[in-house]
Amino acid sequence: MAYELKSRPRRAVNPRAASGEAQRARTRALIIENAIPIFARYGPDSPVIDDFVKAAGVSRGTFYNYFKTTRDLLDATLAALSDEFIASIVPVVRHEANPVFRFATAARLFYRRAALNPIFRTFLGSVSGVGTVAPLHARADLEEAMAKGMIKVTEIELAEAVAFGVMVFALRSSHVESGGVERADQVVGVILDGLGVEPALARAALKLELPAAEA
Repeated sequence: MAYELKSRPRRAVNPRAASGEAQRARTRALIIENAIPIFARYGPDSPVIDDFVKAAGVSRGTFYNYFKTTRDLLDATLAALSDEFIASIVPVVRHEANPVFRFATAARLFYRRAALNPIFRTFLGSVSGVGTVAPLHARADLEEAMAKGMIKVTEIELAEAVAFGVMVFALRSSHVESGGVERADQVVGVILDGLGVEPALARAALKLELPAAEA
C-alpha cells in the first residue's frame, strides 16, 4: 500500500507578532546606541542604570526587559560595535592561506577602522575589550600559526594577551589620530614581534596591500 506524505500547511505570519519583534529590536538597538557614549566617557563601572534609561528615553521597566544589569548592556554594546567591525573584515582575509598574513591583515584593518571612529576607539579603551567575534577568529589564526611553527609563543592564552593587550592599549594612546596609517603597521608589528614571528615573515605581512580604510 502506498502512502502519500502531506506537508503541513505553513502557519501564516502574525502581523502583530512581526511588528512586535521589530519594535523590540528597535528598542534594544536604541538602548545600545545611547549606551556607547556613556561607556566611552565614564568607563564600564561608573555608569548606573538610570544613566542609560535617561539617555535612551525609556523606563526602567523597559530597560529590564532587555538587560538585567549594566554588565549585560556592556557586553551587548561591545558585541554590537566590535562584531560589526569584524564582520566587515572577515571577507577581506578569508581566502588568505597564511595564518600570520591573515591575522596581521585583520589586525591592521581593525586598528585603522577603530582609529577613524573616535567613539568606538574610546569605548574599546574604556572597557578594555574587543568583543566576542574578534577573539574567535584571532584564536583560530594564532592556533594555526602555532601548529605551523610560525610564532614562538606556544600558549594560546598568552598569545591572545599579547595581541589584544597591545591593541587595546595602543588605541588608548594620545598618538592614535596623529600617527595615521603608519601607526597601525607599527602597532601590529609590535604584536607580531611579541608573538615571536620571524622578522622577515612579519615584514612581509605588513607589506600586504589593504583596501581603503573606512570609519
